[in-house]
Amino acid sequence: MFYTTMSIPAADREAARVITAAKAGRSLPDPTTPDGLAMLRSSTSGVPRAEGAVDTLIPGAAGDVRVRVIRPEGEARAVLFDVHGGGWFGGSPEENDHANELIAREAGVVAVSVDYRLAPEHPYPACLEDVLAAVEWLFDHAASEFGTEKLLISGNSVGAHLAALAVLHVRHRHDAMERVVGVSLAYGVFDPSLTLAERLATPTTPVLSTSFLRNTRKLIFPDTAAVLRNPTISPLYADLTGLPPALFTIGELDPLLDDVLFMAERWRAAGNEAEIDFYPGAIHGFMNLVPPLGEHALHRISSWIDDHLLT
Repeated sequence: MFYTTMSIPAADREAARVITAAKAGRSLPDPTTPDGLAMLRSSTSGVPRAEGAVDTLIPGAAGDVRVRVIRPEGEARAVLFDVHGGGWFGGSPEENDHANELIAREAGVVAVSVDYRLAPEHPYPACLEDVLAAVEWLFDHAASEFGTEKLLISGNSVGAHLAALAVLHVRHRHDAMERVVGVSLAYGVFDPSLTLAERLATPTTPVLSTSFLRNTRKLIFPDTAAVLRNPTISPLYADLTGLPPALFTIGELDPLLDDVLFMAERWRAAGNEAEIDFYPGAIHGFMNLVPPLGEHALHRISSWIDDHLLT
């Protein structure tokens, strides 16, 4: 196994350390309780929005699905299909506005982020159905709507889980994998049955503890490892042959470290190109939660996308 340890300036490392220390030991509300779920869903309501973002409704299996579109200044080189995180029970496309706006500007792509249905009101796989509806729509309308047939697929946290399943869907349902030029997956959940690093997280682990991770699984999925390790739920156990190049982003202090390392190695072992960017001292969700590190990761992802659009 190999990965690239990202070099971060000392001043940014220290600023990130201070932010991370403030988050250590803070327990998240229990998402299986009504009050806890409400608190978690409201915690990101103040995230800055992109001024140029436009919402569009597309048809889905259970009604209209909202997608949020951020365009570059000039002609689009590709469409970046983005899936937000939030534990399958929270989050929104707006949370990734800053990241998508930066990547749209620097890489010259249209960012299209999907607003999927959330559990427990809409049990799994409702979220996946909406993500796949958006992918299908992009395959049919990217050229007419955005002037390009090239696609990239990205996601962070559980968004990376849904994005990985979307990539597998594209491979099985479309004779068009050549249109997907790259995949960017940040601190993703690829085995919902909990990998070792998730099981070893403690109450002082920043952002995510084992108890919180277990509670999210109870809220979303049937509580059996056999079900959770089915390839239709856990992409880690799927056939990964014939997939596009992928960039995996992960932080040293993230309990999802094993998920990412295992998934990247399986991606590579299946004959695909895979890179792992490892950020020392970084926690789960650091691209949004720890700007001194997050900005470096976003610029790196943008550069990686730019390189793969040149090939």
